Amino acid sequence: MAQVAVDRQFAAQPTVEAAEGRSAPPLRAVVGPLAFDLLVAYVLLTACWVGLGFLVTGPLAGTAVADADGDVATWFVEQRTPMLNDWSHLGGMLADTLVKIIVTAVIAGIMLLVWRSWREPFIVAAALVMEASVFITTTWVVGRPRPDVERLDSSPVGSSFPSGHVAAAVAYGAIAVVVFQRVRNRVMRVVVVVLVVAVPIIVAWARMYRGMHYLTDVIAGALLGAASVIAVVVVMRRADAHAVAKAAQPTRR
Repeated sequence: MAQVAVDRQFAAQPTVEAAEGRSAPPLRAVVGPLAFDLLVAYVLLTACWVGLGFLVTGPLAGTAVADADGDVATWFVEQRTPMLNDWSHLGGMLADTLVKIIVTAVIAGIMLLVWRSWREPFIVAAALVMEASVFITTTWVVGRPRPDVERLDSSPVGSSFPSGHVAAAVAYGAIAVVVFQRVRNRVMRVVVVVLVVAVPIIVAWARMYRGMHYLTDVIAGALLGAASVIAVVVVMRRADAHAVAKAAQPTRR
C-alpha cells in the first residue's frame, strides 16, 4: 500500500519536476529501462571515441594535427622546473583513480544522507562509471603510444588516447548538475562551477606537462567526460518519463 501511494504521488508530478530531482521515482520502477539505456549509451559513446581514436592515429597521423601534438608535448618539456614538477604532480592527482573513487563515494554518500534520494548520488556515480568504462575500452582498442618525451609518471595503462584523468575531471561536472537542480544558494553554485571548471584545466595541464598525453588526448578526454555527464542526465530523464507513464497506467483488478 505504501509503495502504491508513492507511485501515485510520483505520477502526479510533471516529468520536468521529477527530472530536476524534486521527486525521485521508485528505483524498482525504473531499474530495467535505466540499465538498458545506460548500456546503449556506453556502446554508442565507445563507438564514437574508438572511431575518433582511429581517426587521430590513422588519417590524421603525419598531418598538421600530429605535428601540433608533437610540438605541444615538446614545449611542455621545455617549461619544466622543479617547482612546477611538484605542482603538476599534485594537479594530476586530482583525478587519479583512487582519488576520484573516494571523492565520488564521499559526495554521493553526503547527497544520499542529505536528500534521502537515490537520484542525486546515482547521477554523480554513474557519470564517473560511464566515463571510466568508455575510457578503458577505448584506450585498449586504440592503443596509441604516449608522447615520445621524458615522462614524469608511470602508468599501468600504456595507451595514451584518450586522457582518462581529464575525462574523470570533467565528469566531476555531474556534481554541478545536481547542485543546480537541488540548491538555490548562489554562493554554493558559484563555488561548484569554479571548481568543476578549474579542476579539468589543472589536470589537463598537469598530464601534458608530465609528458603523459598529447593535446588531442586531452581534448578527447574532456569531450568524453562531458558526454558521459550528458548521457547519464538524458538516461535519468528517460527513466523519469518511463516511471511517470507506468504509474499513470490504470491498475488492473
